[in-house]
Amino acid sequence: MKTWKVALLAAALAIIVAGPVLAQNAVKGVTTDVHAEKGDFSVLGGIGYGWRGFGMSGGVEYIFQKFDIPGFPLTMGVMGLAGLDFGSGFDVSAAGMATLHWGLKAYKDFPEFLRKFDWYMGLGLGVGIIPFGFGMSSGGGVSYYVNEKLAIDLHSFYVNHFVGGASGVGGTIGIRYKL
Repeated sequence: MKTWKVALLAAALAIIVAGPVLAQNAVKGVTTDVHAEKGDFSVLGGIGYGWRGFGMSGGVEYIFQKFDIPGFPLTMGVMGLAGLDFGSGFDVSAAGMATLHWGLKAYKDFPEFLRKFDWYMGLGLGVGIIPFGFGMSSGGGVSYYVNEKLAIDLHSFYVNHFVGGASGVGGTIGIRYKL
């Protein structure tokens, strides 16, 4: 689990550090293209490994806002996730979050394979259903779009940060599909 945290922290730091450089490059060859376009509704699901062992998660996301920042295309949405963990016991958790997406599709100077990435993070409220508890939910991930509708998705979200018997969605690999 520590590996997932380190990987997500490294990705977040890379985005923060590379942001100004990418924005300068994007102004020259930028479009307003994004993978997570305003009005998109996606479903996602997969299998993963969480605090309590192996599990599965699924969810939905709706993108409701696109920000027109020159050289830095961002979109915002809302996401609902649910997770089941099977390990030493059985845990059920759910979360509702605001999400922020930054995709590389707009950077026309980048190689095609890099332009297929879409990074996102989310923050909101979570609830542990079994065991019961509530608190913050946070996390992020990356989607690699194999076509306009289908992406391979890797994400890690944690639910119930402030509860003693916390459950979590954990790290998941799966798919994302735009309806």
